[in-house]
Amino acid sequence: MKKTFIKVAAVFVLSSLMFIRCGSASVLGAASPLISGLSGAGNLGGMAKLLQTPGLDKLLGSSLKGPFTLLAPSDNALASLGKDALSNLTKPENLDQLAGVLKNHIVPGQLDAAGLAKGGLKTAGGSPLDLSGVNLGDKVSGGKKSNIFSIDKILK
Repeated sequence: MKKTFIKVAAVFVLSSLMFIRCGSASVLGAASPLISGLSGAGNLGGMAKLLQTPGLDKLLGSSLKGPFTLLAPSDNALASLGKDALSNLTKPENLDQLAGVLKNHIVPGQLDAAGLAKGGLKTAGGSPLDLSGVNLGDKVSGGKKSNIFSIDKILK
């Protein structure tokens, strides 16, 4: 009886850990609705690659747990930073900086274009959302709890 209880408890603990681990990493996993939506949009593949930078999931985790809106810079917008800048941002020693930049592109709440236009919003990085001079593209499906909009600039 005692051995059976220990085996059942061990299976429960291991199953729980696997569920927690899969649940926390799934938002930025290759098969997640967020990454699939970005990859399938045609002009947001660079953002999908940035979000899959190893270690970034831990730094962005809380920003991506609840409903959110991602303002994803287009591939052209990312290219405007220069190839060296993007390479440097994805280095392990610069992950905090990359996370800071990306948090300015995440807005808490699953918003539509009208909700974004209202103003008075803050990004997950704590900065006021400023979309002046930014072209907001069409909404891309990002799953049940997120909306993705393509933008033509990098937000600061």
